[in-house]
Amino acid sequence: MSDEIYRDFSYDRPFVSPAQFNERTIVVDGFSKSYGMPGWRLGFAHGPQAVIQEMIKLQQYSFVCAPQPFQWAGAAALDVDMGPQLAAYRRKRDMIVEGLAGLYEVVRPSGAFYVFPKAPWGTAAQFVTRAIVKHQLLVIPGSVFSARDTHFRISYAASDQTIQRGIEALRKLATA
Repeated sequence: MSDEIYRDFSYDRPFVSPAQFNERTIVVDGFSKSYGMPGWRLGFAHGPQAVIQEMIKLQQYSFVCAPQPFQWAGAAALDVDMGPQLAAYRRKRDMIVEGLAGLYEVVRPSGAFYVFPKAPWGTAAQFVTRAIVKHQLLVIPGSVFSARDTHFRISYAASDQTIQRGIEALRKLATA
């Protein structure tokens, strides 16, 4: 099974689906990330016909359907060139990574719209608490995503102004 909801956010090289190498791969995708339709719960799957037929049966008896206007919007979205928006996300990623350089241990993400730096002091939970209390900066402790409490997550699905404010606060917090 391959969750490809972030497939369009592959910044540095083309996205490669495991389905290209294994015909039994079930691919799950949707419109929330690439087309800015979060909360609409509009998605799709493809894969082996026998599995998809069983998934259709399950869907038919457990969920009615996405509202018709959302379905039409999803179909229309497939014809929209998202290149400029994806380039803007790449630029935002680079802005954050460069803004934190030298103060944080961070890997330049290859996709999605999150950066996952290591907290420069204390646990990630302690660091995040100070970011929220002292700077009204909402970042998420890594312990939400794993058993380790060493890193925190930054989303760059925000305006440049918000990102710049976040970089300034994080630079201050690095030496606090």
